[in-house]
Amino acid sequence: MFPNADFALFPMQLTGLVSIPFGYLAGWLGSRLDHRRRAAESRENQQLYEESEARLLAAAE
Repeated sequence: MFPNADFALFPMQLTGLVSIPFGYLAGWLGSRLDHRRRAAESRENQQLYEESEARLLAAAE
């Protein structure tokens, strides 16, 4: 359809030069976004643990 068109987004032989850093960036961004949700859950878990800590320690004996 377009014989002279070049649609290569990365005109390199080694696409890892782009895809590997992008993968690390996406992983880092995902861990940052997930951390906020886990922090909220962790506060709730900490509060639940503090409420039941005496019962947990008494049952340990």
